[in-house]
Amino acid sequence: ERYSGPYPQLGAVLGLFHKFTPRMHPKFFGVLGYDFSEKSITYGLCAQVILSGGFSTITPTFFGFVSGLLAVKWSETELPDFVYTIAGLIGKVITDEAPAVMMSRSVQRGGANRTRRAPTTGGTRATAPSPAQPPRPPPPPPEEAIAQLTSMGFDRESVVRALQQTDNNVEAAANRLLMG
Repeated sequence: ERYSGPYPQLGAVLGLFHKFTPRMHPKFFGVLGYDFSEKSITYGLCAQVILSGGFSTITPTFFGFVSGLLAVKWSETELPDFVYTIAGLIGKVITDEAPAVMMSRSVQRGGANRTRRAPTTGGTRATAPSPAQPPRPPPPPPEEAIAQLTSMGFDRESVVRALQQTDNNVEAAANRLLMG
């Protein structure tokens, strides 16, 4: 019998729960001299759901659990630069250019402030010394953003100042203008 349901996803979430949720009460309750934490309730409910279908539900849940833990482990390591380059090229081919108003701060700045995780060595993060560079002034606000905010009734000078203070983030600038 083939399984049907979200068992791999349940396993992946259970793996994340196991890794990241701390035991707050190690002796939450006891049975026959054995102490259980509050996490035992979640494990018990998941076991009931997982074991209800036999091997047709245990197998996909197990693979989901393992893949959830592997995803966490692999997310902690840095990929080679060619992976980022290939993904960027593929992304440019399959996507349209976003309007300047919708671009994130790093895209508007030309990716100058792109940060990447340092690779881990021996359980601690390796930190490379960064050269001391003076911070760049923010680029001038895009005309689309200025027009969008001035159409809301704000004067141009206040709009430009708010956009510069919020790194050309239209939503944050609007909030700043509305708050006074």
